[in-house]
Amino acid sequence: MVFKKSKLKFISSVVFFIILLGLLPQISLAGGKAAISPVTYSSLTRTWDDLALLYDNHFHNSSEVYEEIEYIHDSVPELVDLEVIGQTFLGKDIISLRITNEQRTYQKAKALVVAQHHGREQISIEIALRFIHYLLNNYQENSTITEFIDYQEIYVIPALNYDSLDLVINEGNHWLRKNLRPWDDDGDGFFEEDRAEDTSGDGIVSAFDVYANTNPLNPVFLYTYYEGIDNDLDGLVNEDDIGYTDLNRNYDSYWRQGEGWSPDTMSQVYPGHAPFSELETQAFRDFALNHSFGMAYSLHSGINATFFPDKVDGWTEPALYWNIVQDYTKILPPSYTEVYTGYGQENYPVAESQILAGGWDTWMYFEQDCLVPITFELYNNLSSVVPAAYTPIEDNSTHLILEFKSIYDYFNPYPQYINDIWNDVRPGFDYLLDNTPRLDIFAEVLRGRSTAGSEVELSFELTNLSPRIRTMDEIDVHQDDFWVADAFELDGNSESLLTVEVTLEQDLVNTTCMIKLGNNYTGYYHYILEEASGVSGLTIGPVLAGVFLLSTALIINRRKR
Repeated sequence: MVFKKSKLKFISSVVFFIILLGLLPQISLAGGKAAISPVTYSSLTRTWDDLALLYDNHFHNSSEVYEEIEYIHDSVPELVDLEVIGQTFLGKDIISLRITNEQRTYQKAKALVVAQHHGREQISIEIALRFIHYLLNNYQENSTITEFIDYQEIYVIPALNYDSLDLVINEGNHWLRKNLRPWDDDGDGFFEEDRAEDTSGDGIVSAFDVYANTNPLNPVFLYTYYEGIDNDLDGLVNEDDIGYTDLNRNYDSYWRQGEGWSPDTMSQVYPGHAPFSELETQAFRDFALNHSFGMAYSLHSGINATFFPDKVDGWTEPALYWNIVQDYTKILPPSYTEVYTGYGQENYPVAESQILAGGWDTWMYFEQDCLVPITFELYNNLSSVVPAAYTPIEDNSTHLILEFKSIYDYFNPYPQYINDIWNDVRPGFDYLLDNTPRLDIFAEVLRGRSTAGSEVELSFELTNLSPRIRTMDEIDVHQDDFWVADAFELDGNSESLLTVEVTLEQDLVNTTCMIKLGNNYTGYYHYILEEASGVSGLTIGPVLAGVFLLSTALIINRRKR
């Protein structure tokens, strides 16, 4: 066959180009489509039997609380982390327990329960311990509790005021709510040398109310003193009592500015000489500064109630708190909401005492941006303060003195009833976890290839799973730990659609890109951006490229003929 000179020249050029292509690597005309999926974690297998309290139907002292904490951690280390957040004045450890599925290592939504600001309120410790057992015993037995533990970090501080707890138990002083920092109340250079004491040996420090009795039909209250003796021989009794600061008046928010405090160091509501002057409140402050809580409980006793933070003219979040009260009426015994009886949607409760000076809930709301810090008052017994509970020990023409011995039963039930109290309030703890703001997310790629430099458009359908509490902050979006966008807050029980564009720094063929979204309240949810399986881009090798070019050239050349 004889080729024309022009055709030979053309074929030679094509062959040379094919040879040149053979020296080049394969090239890709277009990457595959990008795909997004949630990060998966290995499941946790339950290996423990149900836990039981080491000391049931019993009020714990500090040593017994520590035993319970150690037993809990040793039994279920897969779900329980311990952290010593500080010490009391007498050097006892203040411990926080974090309950969560530790195989899910990302930052999660957080809930908080702190107990026993006040020494005498022992029932708060008992309820905190039972709450922990309830969570651990129901993991992988109850789907709702399992979901809470898998997707939340639940913090429980079983006691804050261990020093006073031991004195209440060991000395029967069930009046003591303050911490045990020593103070010279009477200014004689000695500390707490003339304190209330159980001189009768019945295990309880009695109180004595003194009245002027010149008119027996209408005696006038003068003062109260407590059981004890004149230890320093100065003619006075109880004038240098034990205890210094009410920890629930020592927080740095409206300290000594609001209501509910006294400048008298002998008062049970003395707020300390400075905000956060006490080691116990410093420990909680330092702990709380490292976390963000949308809702939290502080456990107390002395009344049955659920108290919310106030501003000068009532609740800080009236519409929200009113809805929560209505929820509580459906799940808690009536006594826990009776304080709000008579109010309606149009006249939310106005605080009688206005802002609580230096209170935990005041600080949590105004300084820590906790939307719903609730003081959960677990127990009281009004029958213990009826007139029949007061015994006249002196009744003459000048004075009436009544002895009161039922203080123990006022703040705490008898031990055999502790579990009944827990069963009454347990739905309130489910409610706390259910209302912790957290997200449900459906993610998809709307467009975009998997090659470096590609712009990928992502869609996120967001649902706030908390029925009542908003997400507290905007939802952030991060690409490989770099912020790329933020959006809106979500109200409780609401949905929204978020679209975001990200630019790929590298190909997704042999690597992935991490996308996370959320905030410090909801936690962060992690997704992997990768090349979609089975949808690779077209890869062209040198032979295929040469054949394609030769075929194209011949067709063009034939058409020229």
